Amino acid sequence: MAKATNALTQGLSGKVTGLVFRQNANGTVSVGDAPRPTSKAPTAGMLAHRQRFQQAAFYGRAVQQDPAQKAAYETGVDANTQSAYIVAVADYLNAPNIQSVDFSAYRGTVGDAIVVQATDDFAVHHVHVRIQRPDGTVVEEGDATADADGYTFRYAATVKNTTFAGNKVIVSAYDNPGNETTQQKTL
Repeated sequence: MAKATNALTQGLSGKVTGLVFRQNANGTVSVGDAPRPTSKAPTAGMLAHRQRFQQAAFYGRAVQQDPAQKAAYETGVDANTQSAYIVAVADYLNAPNIQSVDFSAYRGTVGDAIVVQATDDFAVHHVHVRIQRPDGTVVEEGDATADADGYTFRYAATVKNTTFAGNKVIVSAYDNPGNETTQQKTL
């Protein structure tokens, strides 16, 4: 795309005949050919992406209508995301990440800790821990408690588990829009 820096194009933006003029952040104007419509049918992946983005936009608008949620998302506004709506849309599109699961202190005794570190582009809503036997029966499950740092979560065992070797620890992290990331480890 060419840059136009003359008095004729200053402040110009939009489509003019077959050209598109764009205002850049540094005050310059870029000009290029207008996009041409395509006759190709969108792929299933494209349609799924469009639908997901549409759902994210719906979520962003819903956040704008709820003063408490809007105020919460406004705390995430910075130079790159200039409104609570943009922060909410980005949050909807990005699932949380589970950085680590530390079950080295778990020995099957009540009170043993499982420590999870999880992050999100905005905030992790909650972390759920489930311990299950190899046959799939659940030993115990529940939500972990968040530390003050906001990304460390601790789960304290509530059930004595004498045969914990081979059990699975399944950790799920959720963000405000309900995105889920799951990680599984074997004891």
